[in-house]
Amino acid sequence: MKKRESIRWVPGVLAAAVAVQCPMAWAEYEELPTLVVEGETMAPGTFSIQPGTVGTLDAADLLKQVPGGNVNRNGPLTGIAQFRGLYGDRVAVVVDGMAVKNAGPNAMDSRMSAIPSALIQSLRVYRGVTPVSVGLETMGGAVIAKSRQVEFGESERWMPQLFATAGWSSVNDGVFGGGLAGIANQNYRFGFLASHEDGDNYRYNDTDNVKYTNYERQTYQAQFGLQRQGHTFNAAYNHKYTGDSGTPSLPMDIRWIRTDTVNADYRWQLSDTVALKAAMFFQDADHEMTNYHRRNPPADPARWRQNNTDVVAGGYKAALVWSEVMGGELELGVDGDLATHNAFVTNPNNAAFFVRLYNDVNRNRYGGYLEWRGEPVDRLHVNAGVRYRYTYMDAGKVDGTPAIMGQMNPMMRAATILRDRFNAADRRQDQHDVDIALDFNYRLNDNLNLALGLARKTHAPTYQQRYTWLPLESTGGLADGRIYIGDIGLDSEKSYEVVAGFDLNLPQLGSVVHDVYLEPRAFYRYVNDYIQGQAVDPADLGLTAMQWNMFLNMMLPNGCPNNPSGNVANCALRWTNVDAQLYGVDIQGGMALGEHLRVDGVMTYTRGEKLSGKDDNLYRIAPLNGRVRLTYSILDFAFSTEYVGALRQDKVADYNDERKTSDWSVVNVRFQYQPSYKYVQGLKLAVGLDNIFDNRHADHLNGINRVRESRVGLGNRVPNPGRNVYVTMSYTF
Repeated sequence: MKKRESIRWVPGVLAAAVAVQCPMAWAEYEELPTLVVEGETMAPGTFSIQPGTVGTLDAADLLKQVPGGNVNRNGPLTGIAQFRGLYGDRVAVVVDGMAVKNAGPNAMDSRMSAIPSALIQSLRVYRGVTPVSVGLETMGGAVIAKSRQVEFGESERWMPQLFATAGWSSVNDGVFGGGLAGIANQNYRFGFLASHEDGDNYRYNDTDNVKYTNYERQTYQAQFGLQRQGHTFNAAYNHKYTGDSGTPSLPMDIRWIRTDTVNADYRWQLSDTVALKAAMFFQDADHEMTNYHRRNPPADPARWRQNNTDVVAGGYKAALVWSEVMGGELELGVDGDLATHNAFVTNPNNAAFFVRLYNDVNRNRYGGYLEWRGEPVDRLHVNAGVRYRYTYMDAGKVDGTPAIMGQMNPMMRAATILRDRFNAADRRQDQHDVDIALDFNYRLNDNLNLALGLARKTHAPTYQQRYTWLPLESTGGLADGRIYIGDIGLDSEKSYEVVAGFDLNLPQLGSVVHDVYLEPRAFYRYVNDYIQGQAVDPADLGLTAMQWNMFLNMMLPNGCPNNPSGNVANCALRWTNVDAQLYGVDIQGGMALGEHLRVDGVMTYTRGEKLSGKDDNLYRIAPLNGRVRLTYSILDFAFSTEYVGALRQDKVADYNDERKTSDWSVVNVRFQYQPSYKYVQGLKLAVGLDNIFDNRHADHLNGINRVRESRVGLGNRVPNPGRNVYVTMSYTF
């Protein structure tokens, strides 16, 4: 098969990868059936993103360039990964080999924000079924992010390495700067990476902005690597500080988040055919959020809230890899992931008020897997794996002022009953799950590859779904305005999935058209015991209807946040196992027209339906959406214009009063200069204009506004940024 320029084949995986230069990302295609990008500017199959267009440098936005990928956005640094309709913890996010955790129960510090986009080296998403070796839980796929690092040299001579980047965006007066500096030879490497980002509330038209979408973040990382005589060892320490930042779709804003991580990996090539791999990480993060320091506080001082949370987590992985086993490679591995969560709610106006929302909550996972990848017959590549996972969960006893006062106040009596019921329950849960993944890629000829993936994947309940003992908006970033109560006895979700498609690559099609590619995928996923909110029967909680309604009216005096006129009783939901299905298609394709012009595009359609009980649609599923880009390049210059849009979404979830959204489209343009002169070959300069016509529009996956003093109406979907001019540069030495 003839490859496209700058591409390499990774058999058995169809992945979209994004390499970031400046803060922009360029995704190139690898030989079928895999995509990994290590990018040349505007190269064949390229997609680009300008983080300033969304008022943030959040790396989650890179997912919008991936077929099937999208982002649930609750704030400028709170983008939650979505892939083919599944989101949150169902999608594994692996950052520099770490399964990082959110410090807060509403994913304000979403896992995708662990690395600023300006410092990402690559971002990969599997378009087929995700191999079992990738992670402990990959029911919704996996996103693998890698930060920039100093690379080993080719000789014993020490050589410096440098990368610097900076930029400015008009829509939010945002600035960023960062880079990587280090030195390396063939045996050692040392590096230091840093970045700073801040921006104001972004504007959605000429005069109005979205409160509160300001952000502030610093990142620092120290790196070390060693390789010699068949041994390779890498280690890094990372510190991230997020300052005053808004989350307009959540009930609180970020006051600060401090996260420290240490990670290391080791590989030993024992012989020509046997290798040992090992990795570990440790994470310590704490977080403070409030409903009064950014937005106008509640009129009643008794309703001011401060939530302090923390997570201590760690993980490990070890595997033996044998090559030349039945014509392929066999990997046998064990891995584990442990996390402890706490959350303590207070009121700065009342020292006696508290809610111990989560107390010493453990979610520990231990697994083992066996995976084989190779070509059992000519032209057929197979990746087959099986994984066993044991999930241990437990929680300490809880308490709170509402429960204490409920002994005297009838309106709070429900809180006392819920506390005592929770504390008396057997909170330990042990679950045993098995995942199976089969991925087939058949090279029909030099231009056509057929792909088929089959999988059974599982996902254990989150700690919020099990252990939220009071009905609160602690949902992992669901942000539907409802309050939820947990169910200790939830079962694991079990997904049965098929993915099918083909990859067509035509190097020449006539005298003008060449480098044609078309890569569609259709998928169907049935999920048994899918976890979502359902109406609460007070009797299941040991309460009478009167006790329940009195308590809800006390907690929600202004009605349901996203539907104040609705019945308060309908605002409370309980996490429940139901059955659901998701299906759809995502396509990427493009072609070159002559020597200087090319067109590329991506389209995604996903449908989600609840099957058990009353028929309904699943919540927060994007409508048909896509983008097409035309690029003209000559000498050291490149110019592109991009059309981005989505259709109306009227297939919404009734169970949480999800609002419909209208269709929308915007046009972006971009000019880039990358000189080829000897002393400035590493320089890239770009100027762009996004949303040229200043169209007011809102992505369906944007959250609902919760800030009363905003010009955006309370309960309305947060709009996307308006017209934006941005300037970026980077230099690599």
